Amino acid sequence: MKLQNSVLLLWTVFCLNTHFAQAAQPHSVKGIVITPDGTVVSSFALTVRHASDKPELVQRRHFKNGEFTVNGLKPGKYRFEISAPLYIPLRMEFTFKSDEKPTDYSIVVLHAYRNEPRFIPAYRVSLKALQQKIPDNAKEAYLRAVDLHREGELEQALIEYGKAIRFYPQYLQALTDLSTIFILFNRPESALAFLHRARDVDDSNPIVNLNIAIAMMEQGEYSGAMKLLRRVLKEEPRMGLAQYYIAKTHYMQKKYTDAEQAAREVVAHDPTLLEGWILLVKVHEELNDFVAVRDALTHLRNAINNKMISNFIDEQLSAMKSVATTELR
Repeated sequence: MKLQNSVLLLWTVFCLNTHFAQAAQPHSVKGIVITPDGTVVSSFALTVRHASDKPELVQRRHFKNGEFTVNGLKPGKYRFEISAPLYIPLRMEFTFKSDEKPTDYSIVVLHAYRNEPRFIPAYRVSLKALQQKIPDNAKEAYLRAVDLHREGELEQALIEYGKAIRFYPQYLQALTDLSTIFILFNRPESALAFLHRARDVDDSNPIVNLNIAIAMMEQGEYSGAMKLLRRVLKEEPRMGLAQYYIAKTHYMQKKYTDAEQAAREVVAHDPTLLEGWILLVKVHEELNDFVAVRDALTHLRNAINNKMISNFIDEQLSAMKSVATTELR
C-alpha cells in the first residue's frame, strides 16, 4: 500500500564534529551536503551568523558540487543555516573556544519537504484510513496542498490543507501533513492540536504517533515522547525511524550509553539509514571513543558508496589518524 502521509524528519542533520589540532587560529568548518539516500546536493546556500546577531558578522555564500568550507571563524558561537530549493532548511550551531583549535568535519543531510518514499516499506495503511469517504472537493484541495508542500510553498500549502479539513474535518492525511508544516514553523503546540485530532480518527496510525512524538521532543517532553515511540516500534517493528528517534531522545538527554545501544540497534536493523550512522558517530564522540568513531565513519562511507563522499570521509579519517600519531609522540 502506497504511503500517503508525510512525516517530518527532524533533527536529521548531525555535524560530525571531530576536533583536530591546527597550527594556528582561525577555526574552520568543512562539510558535505547530501540527501537521505546519499546523493550529493549540487547547489545550496550557507548563511553564517555570529551569536551576537550583528549584521556585519553575517556571511551568506553559495556553494556547488556538494562541499563547503568556512574559514576565519574566531572563538565564539555561530549559527549556520543551509538551504537548497525543494529541501527543508537546516540549522546547526558551532561553538569555538579560545583554547581549542578545531577543524570541524560535518556531514549534513537535507530532507525534501515531503519524504514519503522513505516510509513505504515500514508503514501499513490502517483500515480506518481506508474506510474514510472523502468528498471530491476535499481531495482536490488536499492534492493541491501536496503539490505546494512538495515545492516548499508552505504558506499556500497550509491554506489548501485547511480547505481540505474544512470540507472533511476528519481528513486524516490532511491533518497529519498540515501538522508537519507547523513543526517546520517551530509551532509544535499547533502541530499537536491537529495531530491529536488525527489520533482521534485513528489512534493506532504510526505516522500520526511518530509525528506526535517529534512535536513532544520539540517541547522537551522526552518521557512522553519515548513512551509513544516505543508504542510505535512495538506496533511497527520494521519502522527503523522509531528506533532512531528513541536513540536521538537519549542523546538529547545526554544519556550517551543508552543512546549508543539504541543507535547500534538502528544501524543493525537498517544499515542504509544514514542518520543512524551519523548519530552513532556523535555518540562516540561524546564518549571520547575515537576508535569507535573511526569504525562508524567507515561504515557510513560504505553505506553511501559515493566517491565524493568517500573522499571526504577518508580525509576526515586521515586527519584523525594524524592527530592520534601526534598525541602518541
